[in-house]
Amino acid sequence: MSFLARLFRRVKGPTGFVGRDLEGNRYFEYASTSDDPRRTKRVVKYAKGADMLEYVGGNRRLAVQWLSWMTHTRPHPPSLEELQADVERQRRILNNVAMIEAREKAHAARVAISEAQHTQAQAPASSPRLPDPMHERANECSSNASDTAAERVPFAPPRKEPPSPWKPPPPDEPQSWTPRSAVRRGG
Repeated sequence: MSFLARLFRRVKGPTGFVGRDLEGNRYFEYASTSDDPRRTKRVVKYAKGADMLEYVGGNRRLAVQWLSWMTHTRPHPPSLEELQADVERQRRILNNVAMIEAREKAHAARVAISEAQHTQAQAPASSPRLPDPMHERANECSSNASDTAAERVPFAPPRKEPPSPWKPPPPDEPQSWTPRSAVRRGG
C-alpha cells in the first residue's frame, strides 16, 4: 500500500466499521498494511465509559465470537442475533447447573438423615450401660474372670465405611515437576 493511500485512509478516519457487541464495543476492520492483502487489521474500540483495563485485567471479557473474528479464526463477524442466542444459552446453562446443584444437595441431605437414623437405631444396643450400684460388688468379684476372658477374645477391627459418593474428591491439582538438566558429554 502506498504512502499516499495510507495517509488518505488515516485522514479520512475509521471507515471499516464492522459491527458492535451487546456491551456497546465497536469493531473495525482496516486494509492490510503488510504484503498479504488477505490479512486485514481488526481492532476493537471499547464502549464509552468502559475502561480497557477491565478487559485486560480479566474483570470483563469480549464475546468469544468477536474474539475469534479478531484473530482471523472465523471469516465473518457475528450478528447481534447470534450474540443474543449465545447469552440465552449461557443463561440456560447456569439455570441447569443451579438445578443440578440443588438436587445434589437435597440428595446428600436425605442420605445424611438416613445415615443418622441408621446410627441412632444401632447406638442404644451397643452403648455401654451405666453401672448399677446393686451389682457393683458382683462386678468386682467377677472382674478377674472377665480379664482373662478379654485376653482370649481377639481384637475386632473397627468397621470401615464404604467410600461415600458425597465426599469431595481429592484435589486435582498437578504435582510440581522440574526437569533435570541435560548432561552434555563429549566435546
